Amino acid sequence: MKYLIVYYSLTNNNETLAKLLQARLGCEMLRIETVRKKGFFSIALDVLFGRKPAIRTYNMSIMNYDHLIIVAPVWMGKIAAPLRTFLSEERGSINRYSFISVCGGLAGQKEKIEKELEAIVGMRSQSVLELWVTEIMHSNGTKDVKNVSAYRITSADLEKFKTKIDDFCEALQGEIVR
Repeated sequence: MKYLIVYYSLTNNNETLAKLLQARLGCEMLRIETVRKKGFFSIALDVLFGRKPAIRTYNMSIMNYDHLIIVAPVWMGKIAAPLRTFLSEERGSINRYSFISVCGGLAGQKEKIEKELEAIVGMRSQSVLELWVTEIMHSNGTKDVKNVSAYRITSADLEKFKTKIDDFCEALQGEIVR
C-alpha cells in the first residue's frame, strides 16, 4: 500500500502530527500552502461563505498513491478551507483516504466532518480521528481553555494520544474499514 500524507497547517500543530505520522508510516508528504497568507478574518470568511482559497501548485500525481492521509485543522466545525480546495481539485484522483486532525474539539463535530468529506470527495473516508487540543490542555493542568487556537502542541503532547494514533495507523496498515 502506497500512502501519501497531505497536510495543511496554519499554526504548525497539524504539521507536527503529519511529521509524526510520516515517521511512523515511512511515507511521503505533501504540504498544501495557500497563495495568500491566512488571518483570522479571512479564515472566518472562508468558513462562512464556503470559499476555497487558491493553493500553491504542487508537482505530484495523487493517482500514484493508494491511500491519502489528510491532516488538517478544523475551523468552526469545517475542514480547513485550503484542504477543501485540494480535495475538490483532486476529487477524481483519490483512491482511498483517511482524515486526522489536531483541533479545538466541539461535540458532534466528527459526524459533520465525515459528511463534509464525503460531499467533497464523493466517497466516505476510511476513518476520521480528531485529537482535541482541550484534552492536552486539561492533561497539562490548564483549567482555562478559552484560547485553544493559541496552544502549540509538541511531540510530547502527541504522546498523550499514542493509543488513538496507534489505532489509526494500524487500521491504515490493515486497511480495516469501520
